[in-house]
Amino acid sequence: MIRKIMVLLIVLMLVPAALPLFAQISDLDTFSSSFEDFSAEFARSLPMNSSIGLNWSDAYIGQLLPIPSVGAGITMGFTTIPIGALEDLVDDLGLDSGSALGDIPSLGVPLPGYAFDARVGGLFLPFDVGVKFGTIPDIEIGDVSFEYTNFGIDVRYALIEGGVILPKVSVGVGYNHLSGRVSAPMGIGDTTIDSVEYDDTTYVLSLSDPDIEFDWSANIFDVKAQVSKQFLIIEPHFGLGASYGRAKTNAGFDTTVTVDQDLPEGVTLADLGKAAGVDIEDKGIGVSSDVSPFAVRAFAGASLNVALFRLDVGGMYNFNTGALGATLGARVQL
Repeated sequence: MIRKIMVLLIVLMLVPAALPLFAQISDLDTFSSSFEDFSAEFARSLPMNSSIGLNWSDAYIGQLLPIPSVGAGITMGFTTIPIGALEDLVDDLGLDSGSALGDIPSLGVPLPGYAFDARVGGLFLPFDVGVKFGTIPDIEIGDVSFEYTNFGIDVRYALIEGGVILPKVSVGVGYNHLSGRVSAPMGIGDTTIDSVEYDDTTYVLSLSDPDIEFDWSANIFDVKAQVSKQFLIIEPHFGLGASYGRAKTNAGFDTTVTVDQDLPEGVTLADLGKAAGVDIEDKGIGVSSDVSPFAVRAFAGASLNVALFRLDVGGMYNFNTGALGATLGARVQL
């Protein structure tokens, strides 16, 4: 059920936004520069998305002994890709921004995520350890295929363990990995990309009923500080986090690529691609972007604590990109 919900979210949110943008490429230089910029901006949005999971209100859950402090549940949420990245892409490609962006929220394109998460209290010292894992193996809904993986670990140390008067205050470090892929048919049949320049010759590439394919991966290291205080059954929290790592995106067409004239001896489609700064082979064409994103975020929210049940709601803001995020989690906690 969780897998189906997540796939439907991705299909409904990402694919309709991408289809109008990919459908009218006519120039390889434009394809290269436009999608490099978009892919780089998308990559910069990944660190905050990778933080989905382990978004618990308690700044510190306690020790493992003598009374075990443990919990396990699930967190779902989304972060946004700022709409400015899409507006620039639409302008670069000369598309009608009204038709291309009309269905996209002004806050940006939501990128969903989820993870099963668990946390256990430490021994001797006031710390706890959390782990998370969420995945959607290669799955298809109609003509759309999708993959998603999110896993990570963090360790938090309690500077203040909290009590009747004092709040809980902790600092933590963690590692998150995020990867995904979405592929969908363009539905425009055979098309061409013009003005492929190589050695003073202009070529035209023919694409056979291409599919859109977009994939991403990120390895992110995270530090954070958090404060929380329980009032009866409500526990609000606030925190700051900073993330740094490596992210890579690939955008392009999965299709059979042919050229309108014979290539000189020894020249291949890959050579045409190198000249234009893209990857071209007989089964596709794409643009890759590698960035080292750094992001600072604020996060806040509250949990409803009833007996062993916890319901968390939270929000995030990325100071670097202006992206927003929200999470909803449920768990059982001792």
